[in-house]
Amino acid sequence: MEPYNATVVQSSVRPVVKADGGFRPEVLRANAEHAALLVRQGAAAFRSKLFVLPEFCLHGFELGVPTPAWLQAAIELPGPEIEPLCRAARDTGAYVAGMAYERIPQFPGRFFNTAFIIDPRGEVALRYRKMYSLTGKTTPQDVYTEYCRLFGGPESLFPVLDTPLGRLGALVCYDIHFPEVARCLALRGAEVLLHVTSEARGPEHFEEGGGAWSAVRKARAWENVCYLAMANTGPNLDSDLPPNVCHGGSQILDFTGRALNRCEACADQRCGDRSSRDRSRARLYLPLILRRGLRRVPASAS
Repeated sequence: MEPYNATVVQSSVRPVVKADGGFRPEVLRANAEHAALLVRQGAAAFRSKLFVLPEFCLHGFELGVPTPAWLQAAIELPGPEIEPLCRAARDTGAYVAGMAYERIPQFPGRFFNTAFIIDPRGEVALRYRKMYSLTGKTTPQDVYTEYCRLFGGPESLFPVLDTPLGRLGALVCYDIHFPEVARCLALRGAEVLLHVTSEARGPEHFEEGGGAWSAVRKARAWENVCYLAMANTGPNLDSDLPPNVCHGGSQILDFTGRALNRCEACADQRCGDRSSRDRSRARLYLPLILRRGLRRVPASAS
C-alpha cells in the first residue's frame, strides 16, 4: 500500500442545545456544513485520504442541559443531518470520521455517543458506540444483551473497517484511558486508531503538568503497534462556556507513540501527516498482540 496523508480537523462548534433546553436544528446544520468545509479545504491543501473530526463536531456541548433536550437533538445514522459530510467524502474520495449523538429506534428514550466513519462512496461504513460515559448517554453495556442480539454478538462492540488505507478503528474521548478498548480493536485487526475526543484544560492534559491524557494516547499507540489520529474540539462558540475551554493539541502519532504532527492553539486548524505500512514490520519485532494465545476475531463494520 502506498503512503497517504491523514488530517485531524480541530473544528470550532456551536451547541445545538443551550442551557434553557431549546433545540436549535439550524445550528446542527451549520456545524455539519462547517465541518464539511474544513474537510474540503484539507483535501485541497493536503490531498488527504483520511479525516478525523472531534467529538461533538455536530452537536456541540453545553453545561446544564437536561438529558431530554439532548435526546430530542439526537439523530439516526445514517441520516440527512450528516449529508454535508457524506457529500464531502464523496467529492474528495476520502474517509471521514466524526461523532454524533445517535438515536436508535430499538432503544426508545435513550441516546448514544457514536463515532462514525463515512467511506468515499458517502456511506456510513462504521458506527462505534462509546463504551465509557460519565453522563446521561447510554453505553452498549447498559443494554448489553439486547445490543448483542441486534448487532451480531460481542464482536459488534468493537467494529473495524477494512479499507485500502488499512484497517480503521474508532474510540471516543474517555475510552482512551481503558487499555481494553484499543486492544480489542487491535485484536480485531485495527491498524489505525481514530481518537475522536473533546478535552478541556488542566494539568492532566499537558505533558508539563503530568499529561495523563497524552501519556495514555502514546501508550495505546505503542502497546498495540498502531497509528493514532486524535482530533480535539476547537473553539466553543455561542456558548456559556469560554471559547477556549478545550486545549487543542490535535495530533497524529506513529506506532511508537511519536508525534508526527500537532495543532497547538485552540482554533480552527488542520494538521496532517503521511501514514505507511511500516508498522506491519514492527509487529514482527513487537508481537505483543499475538502472545497469550489470544484469538483474533475477523474484522467487520457492524
